[in-house]
Amino acid sequence: MIKIKNIPNILTFSRIILCPIWFLLVLYNYHFSAFILIIYISLTDYFDGLIARKLNALSSLGKILDPIADKIFISTVLITFVSDARANLVLSIIIISRELVISCLREVLSEQNKSNILKVSLISKTKTSFQFISIIILSSIPLIKEYAISLETIGNTFLLLTAILSIYSAYKYVILAFRQV
Repeated sequence: MIKIKNIPNILTFSRIILCPIWFLLVLYNYHFSAFILIIYISLTDYFDGLIARKLNALSSLGKILDPIADKIFISTVLITFVSDARANLVLSIIIISRELVISCLREVLSEQNKSNILKVSLISKTKTSFQFISIIILSSIPLIKEYAISLETIGNTFLLLTAILSIYSAYKYVILAFRQV
């Protein structure tokens, strides 16, 4: 029996499991199904935290799994999009690198019991929103081929905004972390 308080962690874990499935769908040209998974993963990224807060079901497991699920998802999607020329390589490297740097900083700070210093900021939330908008737009290219060039331009514009916010938020987080270490 699934307990209501476990739903946020189940949603988060489902995002991790669905990343390789998403990749296989793209690899074998099941683009509509891959697009539906992108929507599901994007929504569950938002709703797992919201549900956890509403149910007062925040957990240590959720705090660990959620950022891992995000990193796996973002890395998988961006690498795939770079490989088929939908996404810009440099922007993707910036975004993935930022995710890894912030994860490392959080790990170092948690070992010093200072992990609460790098709380999610409005800039990071905006970055994540732009990131998901970009991914959804770039995922739709195989479905709406007649607008592929326009969608690619719009998707990469949001990817550029994500990269700019990634650099800025990483800078802010690094400064905060170094003041504490």
